[in-house]
Amino acid sequence: MGAAPMSAGGAGEVLWEAANAGNTAEVTRLVESGAPVNWPGKALGQTPLMRAAEEGHVASMRVLLDRGADPNAKDNDGRTALFMAAANDRADASAMLLDHGADSEAKDNDGRTALVLAAYCGSKDAMLVLLAHGADPNAKGNDGRTALFAAAYCHNVDTMSVLLDHGADPNAKDKDGRTALFVAAYCGSKDAMLVLLDHGADPNAKDNDGCGVASECSDVGCRALLLNAERMQRWHRRRRLILWLV
Repeated sequence: MGAAPMSAGGAGEVLWEAANAGNTAEVTRLVESGAPVNWPGKALGQTPLMRAAEEGHVASMRVLLDRGADPNAKDNDGRTALFMAAANDRADASAMLLDHGADSEAKDNDGRTALVLAAYCGSKDAMLVLLAHGADPNAKGNDGRTALFAAAYCHNVDTMSVLLDHGADPNAKDKDGRTALFVAAYCGSKDAMLVLLDHGADPNAKDNDGCGVASECSDVGCRALLLNAERMQRWHRRRRLILWLV
């Protein structure tokens, strides 16, 4: 007697493992044998495509997508394969997903997009792919925070610059009325503060309680940076006025 046929769940689990390992030959064999390409395996509800995307196995991803894998399927946290690719800075995987219909504005259970997660993880190359495909740099999570907040929290000036150069609002406010400058000040990152101030962040912004950015500073250098920024912005305003009058 031959071996008993594998159940759908069993075949799905084997496919999950093959996709996770980037075993494209095995992935191909399994899907051609009818293994469920969207099997939400393991405890987190992640599909084979999600595992391949997280590991950057683009050849296995292509097989899965060509056989009907859903690029917008979500795991238990509400995240799609694009989140996994972006978080791990898999630029090629991110581009493939977007080219196959992945939604760049899909939100997880916290209301965050893949761009926010990429910014938090410092995934610069994946961020550039997302932005090139039209991802909104000012999309907000349930807390009202954008990708710029995430980059500022992580002191990542490179990803902050990418976002600002692609239209991120340096004065966007979260649910508490705080801007990314509050976050940078709280984290003690003067480099992040300088990037924000150079891109027009308001050093005099107030949160919903009427507190200013300086209230988040833990040292004199942080407060001096804000004071100097305020003076420079006043000087630039006066200079523009004089030039206009002339």
